Amino acid sequence: MRKIALYLSIPFLLTFCTSQEEQIDQNTTELGVLEYEFKISDVAKEDFDKGLLLIHSFEYDDANAAFQAGKLKDSTEIMNYWGEAMSHYKALWGLQDKRAGYEVMEQLGETKEDRLARISDPLEKDFWQGVEILYGDGSLKERNASFNAHMKTLSEKYPKNQEAAAFYALSLMWDNDRDDDKMEVGKESARIAAGILAENPMHPGALHYTIHAYDNPVLADGAMNAAYKYSKVAPDAAHALHMPSHIFLAMGMWQEVVNSNEVSYAASVKRMEKLGLDDDARGYHSYAWLHYAYLQQGRVADATKLLEDIATYYGNTQSKGIRSYIISMQAAQLFETGEWPDGLEVLEVEKSDLGLGSQMRSALFKAQMAFNDLVEMKAVRAELNKEIEKGELYISEDKAAMCSAGPSRYAPNEDAVIKAKVVLSQIDAMIAVAADDGRVEEHMKNAVQLEGSSEYSFGPVDISLPSFEMYGYWLAENGEHEKAIAQFKKSLERAPNRRNALLGLKKVYVQTGDQEEVKSIDDQLAEFHEIKSLTSI
Repeated sequence: MRKIALYLSIPFLLTFCTSQEEQIDQNTTELGVLEYEFKISDVAKEDFDKGLLLIHSFEYDDANAAFQAGKLKDSTEIMNYWGEAMSHYKALWGLQDKRAGYEVMEQLGETKEDRLARISDPLEKDFWQGVEILYGDGSLKERNASFNAHMKTLSEKYPKNQEAAAFYALSLMWDNDRDDDKMEVGKESARIAAGILAENPMHPGALHYTIHAYDNPVLADGAMNAAYKYSKVAPDAAHALHMPSHIFLAMGMWQEVVNSNEVSYAASVKRMEKLGLDDDARGYHSYAWLHYAYLQQGRVADATKLLEDIATYYGNTQSKGIRSYIISMQAAQLFETGEWPDGLEVLEVEKSDLGLGSQMRSALFKAQMAFNDLVEMKAVRAELNKEIEKGELYISEDKAAMCSAGPSRYAPNEDAVIKAKVVLSQIDAMIAVAADDGRVEEHMKNAVQLEGSSEYSFGPVDISLPSFEMYGYWLAENGEHEKAIAQFKKSLERAPNRRNALLGLKKVYVQTGDQEEVKSIDDQLAEFHEIKSLTSI
C-alpha cells in the first residue's frame, strides 16, 4: 500500500481553533495523507496525489489544474483523466459540468468501449466505470443513485481500499434517489468514514465526509473530533479550514465558527494574491458565514465592515456567487440587528439568474425595508409568488445542496419551495400588520407550520427571519408568554444558541419577572455574545 503525505513549499502561517493555538509549521503546508493501490507512473504521481487530495477537500479548481499538470507529464496515465473528470462533478453542491467532464473522457476515446480498452489495471478500470456512470445517460439524480450502487459494489469487492470506501461514503450523500431517513444515511456514511480513519487518521475525505454526514444539530456532536482535526490535517485547502464550522454552527459555538471562517477566508485571499486572481476568487462562502457568526456574537460593527468591504469587491466582480451572498448578508444584517446601518448603501443586485433561496431572502428583505408601504410590499409578494410558481414547474426532488459554494444557485427543489412559501406567509403577515386586517396570527401560524416541515439549514439559517422567532416576538408583544417561549425554543432546537431566539426568551422572562431564567440566559449569552442591557430589549 502506498502512503503519501503531500507537503507544499508555500509559506503559510495559520493559527487554528480547537483551543486553536497550535500552529502549523511556517514552511510547509499539508493536504492530508492517502493510502491507495493505484499504479500511478512516477512522473505523474505527485500531481495525481495533489489532485486527489484536493478533490477530497472539494477544492475542485485546483484539483483540476493538478490533474491537467499530471497529464502533461504523462499523457498515458489514466487516473489523471479520471481525476480531471471527477473535478467537474460536484454533486454535494448540486452542480455538474457534464460537457467539460465528457470532453476530458473523450481524450481517452470516443466511445465507452474505446476508453475501457485502454485501461489494463482492473482496479483503475472499475473506478473508470464510475466516471462513465456519472457522465452517462439519465438525470443527475439517477446517475447519483447508479454511482452510489457502483461504489457500494467496489467497496465490497475491495474491502481494504480506502478510496473505494471514501467515494462510497460520499456517494451515499450524493444519492438523492434514496427514500431512507436522511439521518440514518448520514450515520451510515459516517460509519464508513470511521473505518477509513481507523486505518488512516489523516485521510482528508474521511474527515470531510464525517462532517457532512453529521451536519445538523441532532448529530453534530458525533463529528466534533473530525471538526477539530480536519483543519489541521489539510490546512492548505481553504475549504478544509471552513468545514469544521459546519459542526460548530450546528452546535451554536460562535467563537469557533468565527475562528474557522476568519482563517478560511484569509487562506482564500492568500491563494487569490499568489495566483494573481481577481476578486471573484475570494472565499465568499466563508466570508458570509463569518458575517453571520459576528452577528450572533453581537459584533455588529465587525459585521457591518464586512458588508462595506463586499460592496467594494462587487465593483470588481458581479458573479452569481457574490450576488447571492450580498443578498443573504444584507438580509442577515437587517433581521439579526433589527435595523439597517446608517450611511450604508443597500446594494441592488441582479437576481433573475439566481435560485429560489436568493429570491426569497431578497423578498423578505425588501418587504421589511418597505414596511408600511402596502403597494411596494404587495409588489414584492407578487414577485416572489411568481418565482415560487416557476419553481414548482421545474421542481426537482433532489435534496438541498449540503455545502453550497454559493447559496441558492441550484435548480429549485421541494425544500426550497417550502421555505419560499414560509417567506410568502411572513410577508403576508407583514402586510396584515401594516393593513391592520386581523389575520396576522393566521399567516404567522402558517409560516411556522411550513418551516417546521422543512429540512435543517446546513449553515446560517435559510430563512433570514426564522418564522418561530417572528411569531414568538409577536406573541410576546401580545402577552402570550407561554406560547412565545415555545416558539423561541423551537427556533433553538433547529439553530442552537441563536442570538435573537435567546434574546426573545429573555424578553419574555423579563416581562414575567422570572429573574432566575433571565440570569440563566444572560449566563448563556455571556459565553457567545455581547449582552444587551435589559432596557434595550
